[in-house]
Amino acid sequence: MKINVSINGDLAKILATDAKAAEGAVTTAVRKVGEGLKSELRAQVAGAGLGRRLANAVRANIYPEKGESLSAAAFVYARPGKGGHGGAANIVAAFEDGSLIRANGGTYLAIPTEHVPMKSSPRRPMTPGELKASVKSGGFGQDLKIVPTNKPGVVLLVMPVIRSANGKGLRPVTPRRISAGQTQEWVAMFILVRQVQMPRLLDWKTPAENWGSRLEGAVLSEWEARERAARNGE
Repeated sequence: MKINVSINGDLAKILATDAKAAEGAVTTAVRKVGEGLKSELRAQVAGAGLGRRLANAVRANIYPEKGESLSAAAFVYARPGKGGHGGAANIVAAFEDGSLIRANGGTYLAIPTEHVPMKSSPRRPMTPGELKASVKSGGFGQDLKIVPTNKPGVVLLVMPVIRSANGKGLRPVTPRRISAGQTQEWVAMFILVRQVQMPRLLDWKTPAENWGSRLEGAVLSEWEARERAARNGE
């Protein structure tokens, strides 16, 4: 038996067209999966009550940055601090692992209470140093005093303040306010502890595995879409 096989058209061109379609399908699918994972992780961080700022620190880098490739890849991560250390990456890791954080040497970790005023940009509680700064510098102009508690290794940092008229806000103690008859009171601003156990609020492994399992189907879907478009002359 003799079989004759022939190819209609330019073989090199056909193969090149197929390769281009494959590169486009893989790159587009990788981009969609990477962006989908990033969006889910951002929603997880925000939903855990860790704030939109930390959620926005979740990024996705797609490679290649330009063009298309069969070797396309997505890198989804939490942005590290300067020098590649600290920053959002360490915060996310602490809440994913449930890390035990210890103070260095003989120092304490200062946990702000609900009484600590917020800085506006970026929005965060003031530090002990910022609270102690002069009123002109935005602080309260008062020293924080240490008050022991009944719990070993736990002390309070308190400061004299004056409550606002509605009783919700706190204001610095100034001679003018005292002479006006306003009363100062001592309020706990920070809880000092030797160590703190972070709660496990995040799970990044499961979403990463779920989105990774979708990649094959996403590539096939993109390829089929491109073939339909080619047949329809789009």
